[in-house]
Amino acid sequence: MSRVLRAALILSLLCGPTACHHDVSPTGASARPSRSGPALTINGDPESAAGATWTLDGTLDGTSVHLQGILLKPRGRGPFPAVVLSHPAGGTAQSYGRALGAVMRKWGLVCIATDYTHARGAGMEASGTLLEQGASPENVFRAHAAVTVLARLGYVDARRVAAHGHSMGAFVTIAFVAAYPGDVRVASHTAGGVLLDVLHAQGMPAPSVAQARRIKTPYQWHHGLRDFVVPFLLDRRFDAVLKAPHEGHLYPRLTHATVAENPEVLARIRTWYAAHGLF
Repeated sequence: MSRVLRAALILSLLCGPTACHHDVSPTGASARPSRSGPALTINGDPESAAGATWTLDGTLDGTSVHLQGILLKPRGRGPFPAVVLSHPAGGTAQSYGRALGAVMRKWGLVCIATDYTHARGAGMEASGTLLEQGASPENVFRAHAAVTVLARLGYVDARRVAAHGHSMGAFVTIAFVAAYPGDVRVASHTAGGVLLDVLHAQGMPAPSVAQARRIKTPYQWHHGLRDFVVPFLLDRRFDAVLKAPHEGHLYPRLTHATVAENPEVLARIRTWYAAHGLF
């Protein structure tokens, strides 16, 4: 078992980079607390090239939240479909969310990302312990909180939300979709997967087979065969246990980093989203 725990520790360290609601401020003024949830503040213009930043402070579903992230939207009134983007270890909502969001916004999606416990340089409000990385309950709840932010934006169609992540963010996406099946219509990831039950233990960053089997959301995965950070066998196992509609793709020439931004991968994700009613 000690060898298993050491392997999981190495994995957790290496899985890295790559009409508005009345209490929402689009220009940076402090948001007023809502009777139905925590205070949401949006700073900047989500239609700009850099997008806007957001904070969520208060109590959500009985849990204290102090979250921050990035928001990008297409030009227009909407309502638009949306996607929750989950960053890898060593990344942030700002870096991963802005880069991939710039692509997916062109598809007509509102893109939101939040910092997880494995964010690079995260403040105390975003950081977590080694046993709270990846697919931890803490991060799963943060992804769910991002969906509640989308639901408070008058230009988002909350019935058409997708989830996507890379590496540690892929682990988050699997666990999130399993835990909150009503939050998203369709999901995808790059460089993720699940651990075998005999290898999985509490605190592991990768999700379990049991979590994958609970997924009801149509799911597409992508993995490079030159990935020496997250073994492709984790996604092969994921594919073998999924009961929801799904498909997976292996890429002989892609690495852990390049699979996240490869044009062929992104084109397949867009097609998958369209096939399952996101657009």
